[in-house]
Amino acid sequence: MKLRKYAKIAAVPVGLLVSGLIVAQTSSAAFTAQTQTAANSWAAGQLTLTNDKVSTAAFAATNIVPGQSGTNTIKVDYTSGAKAAVKMYATAPVSNELATALQLTINEGATQVFSGSLASFSAKNDSASGVGTWTPTASGSQTYTISWTLPGTVSSSTIQGQTAGVTFAWEATSQAS
Repeated sequence: MKLRKYAKIAAVPVGLLVSGLIVAQTSSAAFTAQTQTAANSWAAGQLTLTNDKVSTAAFAATNIVPGQSGTNTIKVDYTSGAKAAVKMYATAPVSNELATALQLTINEGATQVFSGSLASFSAKNDSASGVGTWTPTASGSQTYTISWTLPGTVSSSTIQGQTAGVTFAWEATSQAS
């Protein structure tokens, strides 16, 4: 008798539970729709710099004397779709009396970006300390005009027989657009 009483009491919650499951199962039969994109991909940019004097020195001045000067141009080409900051620098410092006396002027296009001694320019030996303001946003070219002068006021006895050499370099560093 007690068993019947408990069976009657338990029948109601069990019945509610079973009907809830049936309703839940029936409710999940609703219509659905979805959409998606095509395959996504990412590709890193590539920066390329070249110049028209890659295998040639811009200057090979010999037997110079106070009062002499020279000028040359170097065209730098940038190829990329990414924005970049391009800096010019020397690959190694040189600091003898000739390098201190020899004066350089460097123009990037029509803008002067350096004026001073070869020794002081050669101390700019990485992109962080380099000179220039060129920031191409796509492929392009920039002309650099480099002029040197050995002032007539230099004492020739202190620089006789000395040599000073430097390699000009350019580096492009990508920037977020």
